[in-house]
Amino acid sequence: MPKQDPQIQRKVEHLFLAEKFFTDESFANFDKIRLLHDALPELRLNDIDLTTDFLGTKVALPIYFNAITGGSRQSDRFNTELAQLAQKLNIPVSSGSMGVYFRLPEETKASFTTLRSNNPKGFVIANVSAKANAQQSQQAVNLIKANALQIHLNALQELAMPEGDQEFMWLDNIKDIVKNVSVPVIVKEVGFGISQINLRQLYQAGVRYVDISGFGGTNFAQIESARNHDLDLSYLDQLSLSTVESLLESRPYQNKMTILASGGIRTPMDVIKALRLGASSVGMSGLVLHHLQKSSLSETETFFEKFIQQLQLIMAAIGAKNINDIKKAPIVLDESLVNYIKQRNLKL
Repeated sequence: MPKQDPQIQRKVEHLFLAEKFFTDESFANFDKIRLLHDALPELRLNDIDLTTDFLGTKVALPIYFNAITGGSRQSDRFNTELAQLAQKLNIPVSSGSMGVYFRLPEETKASFTTLRSNNPKGFVIANVSAKANAQQSQQAVNLIKANALQIHLNALQELAMPEGDQEFMWLDNIKDIVKNVSVPVIVKEVGFGISQINLRQLYQAGVRYVDISGFGGTNFAQIESARNHDLDLSYLDQLSLSTVESLLESRPYQNKMTILASGGIRTPMDVIKALRLGASSVGMSGLVLHHLQKSSLSETETFFEKFIQQLQLIMAAIGAKNINDIKKAPIVLDESLVNYIKQRNLKL
């Protein structure tokens, strides 16, 4: 029997290792932020509105399922269930990296197109690497009739990957994709965060939507080091910015760009805190994948129904009737974040 294509095999290993290393604990620094309750909220629970604008489309919740998988027989199941769950919740859903499709279209097509066939009217996002060209990017969009495109930045992952890229000349490519692709383009990290300097570079390249995807959840330095039998490069995660740090870095650009947040989202409180720090919507990958791998689709749906109820309860507790009100809620940062803000010359 012929061996499975190495790129497809890598995607299968990513699914296995993401679950192996999954933990309920988040390292995104949300525990270093306190939200203060409102003793006089002056609202009714039924008045709370969770709807939000996602790249010009009204969706039911300020959350989306971020890039996870695609390109293998195993990922076909997960993308099918992600699409069905996203449709039920009326939230956006992204494919995993579609690079393997450009090499092996017939073998991998179904694992991506299931996102659209099982979510025909939903907001679906295609995903390519920063080395993809504009033609390939449009091809990915067309394949799944995507409403938007993600370009992922994964330099630290590639450096830790035994077969990883060694050239990272991406900015001109990103500029060309933004200019020529027919849908809005989101540039996202893969879990190591984005600094203010990087945001400036992306803004100058024409990017207006960024998922800061900070450190705190799925750790690709750890995953790739587990695959790398020659070198343990898991320490590269020491170079990362947490999700909270990345949101603080984004503050000067929140009036110019739409900032999305992901990385280590584990609880409804994490979502509310991310929104308070300026995110317009919050992405999840490891959490939903964990539940789909460990339980049924219906059980995962029940989990997210309870998750949504808790979002409403927290909003009532801080006196927020809608997503914009969350951004006005008083917060207190611990000393380490105050120190970070000072050293990085940022403003809250």
